[in-house]
Amino acid sequence: MNISFKTLVLISSMFVSLLGSSSSVFGQAGPATLNMGDKAPEIKVNWIKGTPVNSFDNNMVYVVEFWATWCGPCKSAMPHLSELAKQYAGKVTFVGVNVWEKGTENKTYDTALPAVKEFVESMGDKMGYNVAMDNNDKYMSNQWMKAAGQNGIPASFIVKEGKIIWIGHPMMLDKTLESIFAGTYDMNEYKASIEKEQAEANSMKAAYMELQEKVGKACEQKDYAGAIQIIDNALPSLNPQLKNSVYAMKFNTLLAYDPDKAVEFCESWKKESPGVVFNIINMIVSKEGLPIQAYKMVINDLNGLMKDPKMTANMLPSINMTMAECYFKMKDKENAVHFAEISIDGAEKILASDGESQAINAQSIERMKSSLAKYKE
Repeated sequence: MNISFKTLVLISSMFVSLLGSSSSVFGQAGPATLNMGDKAPEIKVNWIKGTPVNSFDNNMVYVVEFWATWCGPCKSAMPHLSELAKQYAGKVTFVGVNVWEKGTENKTYDTALPAVKEFVESMGDKMGYNVAMDNNDKYMSNQWMKAAGQNGIPASFIVKEGKIIWIGHPMMLDKTLESIFAGTYDMNEYKASIEKEQAEANSMKAAYMELQEKVGKACEQKDYAGAIQIIDNALPSLNPQLKNSVYAMKFNTLLAYDPDKAVEFCESWKKESPGVVFNIINMIVSKEGLPIQAYKMVINDLNGLMKDPKMTANMLPSINMTMAECYFKMKDKENAVHFAEISIDGAEKILASDGESQAINAQSIERMKSSLAKYKE
């Protein structure tokens, strides 16, 4: 299996999410009361690192970025944000705000503050900017994220002259900041492009939901062949961006009545779109009770990844742990324990020699050990 370096960069966050963490993608939650062009709300937080921002200086641009310790894409963006903070020192003030921290649903945010502080300290220069955490009133979650209709992290807001002029994913900050300082950024043009994208997304969602309903009704009647026919008939007229989602629907439908055909279809899908192998691994390993053929296919794919010459050493523990989880779901306790132990041993050696990274840190090793204990029960 020969995969690109760009694809490999995405692997570790995906496998980390398989092993007990999770992440949200940037998204629009619904009607917003806080829009681009509006006055930015205050920053009311518990400050953890850097210089507190008590008000917005009209001579400074601000980037307010929302994150959580459990969010893989958030952690991936942190070194990049640190680079931008250095690049725009004196021009842009960066503030990372921790929100939606797990374990705080029925507790005050204060209870999670020590763990968040420990995480920030462990990141060191990888979080080379001001860092804070939402307060007990969840002011930042409500007055910024919820008010702006944002339901996913990481998410960044750019504030200039006290007004929000941009909302988007932090990996898009480079070009945006460049255009702002070049004087070429057009907020209204950007707003129009976002609205167009949202309209297209809503249209795609409606088409997908309609197809899902038809397929679901056919499956309820055990008419699996009919369900596959409905999917095949719909594919030519659907937006190409829906292809992988519809292929996943077809794969799951085939699994329900002919696992061998499902695997055969999946192999052809991967040949058509090689990068989708990671989505397939995630889709299968995250589910219980699938036919054994599905788990065996994933094990073959994981073996292929480990043999790929572009695979880096610090990715191997996560892949081995995913292998262990796959064997566990196959009820193969011996191999589940074996690969979990290999994973933990490799991760501890990497941590001792290279320090923490997105894929390997103290928290991820603890999750691995918890899984190992589960496999041994």
